[in-house]
Amino acid sequence: MRRETAWLMGGAALLTTAAAGASIWNNYGALLRWTEPALPLAETQLAPRTVLYKTVGEKELKLDLYYPVGEGPFPVAIYAHGGAFVRGSRDDLFCFTPIVERFLELGIAVCSIDYRLFEDGSYFPDNLEDVRDALCFLNQEADNLRIARGRMVLWGDSAGAALMLTTALAPMEFIGDQKAEQLPLISGVIALYPPTNFLLFKFIQTWIAHIKFYGGGREEWRALMTRVSPATHLTADSPPIMLLHGKKDPIVPFTQALHFIEKGADVGADVRLFSFPNGTHSLASFAQTENPLKIERLLDRIEAFSCQVLVLPPRETLH
Repeated sequence: MRRETAWLMGGAALLTTAAAGASIWNNYGALLRWTEPALPLAETQLAPRTVLYKTVGEKELKLDLYYPVGEGPFPVAIYAHGGAFVRGSRDDLFCFTPIVERFLELGIAVCSIDYRLFEDGSYFPDNLEDVRDALCFLNQEADNLRIARGRMVLWGDSAGAALMLTTALAPMEFIGDQKAEQLPLISGVIALYPPTNFLLFKFIQTWIAHIKFYGGGREEWRALMTRVSPATHLTADSPPIMLLHGKKDPIVPFTQALHFIEKGADVGADVRLFSFPNGTHSLASFAQTENPLKIERLLDRIEAFSCQVLVLPPRETLH
């Protein structure tokens, strides 16, 4: 009787765990279906220069370059898209058209990069190696691409922002195909609502959700998440960082930004947080598109940070 009871209890526990896992995966699926609300597009669609920077098996990874007026070489703002590391593409750049246009007005070229996704059968740290290889490629081919070495700012949203942060903060940690010495100097990072410490999410639930992509055990997964989290690598020597995060973000909680700020203060890093009381997980929620003044203030903050770290004159002196 005791054995039968034990079997029944064990079976019930397994069913409960399976149901919880299914529920978590459904919630995670909802996250993956989330789409960044687009701000108004420019009247003239920009035409990129598309370049292949890496091939992995049959997978081609490319980057798009958009140039301001002039001959260059230009400082460059390099973008990595969001999408929970599972989906997205370099075309997601156009969800952030006002930022792109402001960079170009400042004389800054804009680059948007591909990286391998979970849905491609890749997991951490493949995506970080790809980001690093893209930066190395840009540095190596700077003369041909008309961009300035040593004047690169990284930016991204959500998952892409996390990849850019970790790459900038741990430049010798995730070396892919490019040689270590090819990594460029990073002037600064602009991160829109990034996860900064993956273990701040509910550990068991997140691990169960990631079983679809990751085949290892829980403790190995925990160690990997620590290694790839931006907060792990913050030091006093880190490049300047600008965080933009909404206090009502339902996907990456605002506590992620607070944790990063506290870690930065502990180690003496230059981390600046701009919070938005009604902001959710989108630039559109920060800008509140019905109010042009708010868009302008947001862009002014990005401009001030970019001009400082790239050593550029104010925009009004450029015209």
